[in-house]
Amino acid sequence: MLPLLLCLDHVSAGYGEKVIIKDFSLSINKGDHILLLGPNGSGKTTLFRLILGIIQPIKGNVLFPNGRSVSYARQDPPSSPFPISVEEVVEMGLWRSGRDKERTIDEALAMTDALHLKKRLFHSLSGGERQRVSLARCLAQNSPLILLDEPSSFLDRESRDSFISLMEKVATKDRAIIAITHDSSVIEKLGWKEVHLERRKDE
Repeated sequence: MLPLLLCLDHVSAGYGEKVIIKDFSLSINKGDHILLLGPNGSGKTTLFRLILGIIQPIKGNVLFPNGRSVSYARQDPPSSPFPISVEEVVEMGLWRSGRDKERTIDEALAMTDALHLKKRLFHSLSGGERQRVSLARCLAQNSPLILLDEPSSFLDRESRDSFISLMEKVATKDRAIIAITHDSSVIEKLGWKEVHLERRKDE
């Protein structure tokens, strides 16, 4: 069995007195590729916030046997009003310096077929290009676990199909990926393991 990266052990979570997730358990091993499914309000974003450490569980435990190392690409990456380049976006979160950093950025952009965008301003990119750059940033961080929040949202059909192919490409045994999606084409074409969250009936 591949190494365990994350264990959600009978976790309950929410905001204030409102419980969104109750008694939920999930183990993520290196190489797992998972689609997180469920209706709005079922707790998909809350689960990501738990994994990222933004919120703490009401009950249960969020365990990282080898320490928390997670990269996150949000839904529809925002277009910054500042003149920030693609290269600078990918560089965010990197601790390397000098030639190693430059090489890491180039390799990540090349992996997502976005190296030609390196000197472009991020705000000038299309939705599909921004998603590729955001994924490159995650890859550059070399985290064993990547979270993708609705990666195909706001993309036209051609860009969506292209990004699905890219997700297949980066879904290797060396990293785990959890992707939130409502997109039936993503679910059908990727064929990843599905984890379903249900909206709580007592809300």
